[in-house]
Amino acid sequence: MTSGSKEYLESISKHCYAQMTYYQFNTTTLKISDKYRAGRLKALNYVSELTYVYLQEEKKIEEVFQQNLVTQMKEHLCLLDDKEYKQGLYDTLNEVLNYKKQ
Repeated sequence: MTSGSKEYLESISKHCYAQMTYYQFNTTTLKISDKYRAGRLKALNYVSELTYVYLQEEKKIEEVFQQNLVTQMKEHLCLLDDKEYKQGLYDTLNEVLNYKKQ
């Protein structure tokens, strides 16, 4: 998930919160039926929960990515015949594992 996706989800979450507040507490000023209000609130709650799930998944991406790099390294432990190839592979994967955001 890109930072753009994270911003998108956070924006939707804020929008849902504002709309839930609006529909939940404007019971006398809004000229809508109780069923319509309930439908709006149900949908807004669902979207809000869904954005939370995706934001939590976004937090795990870095960990999963690094786990995949380690798995790749483990799969090449048996490369005894081509030490230079193995060293190049390991150097690059270790470099990426230790990469810090700039």
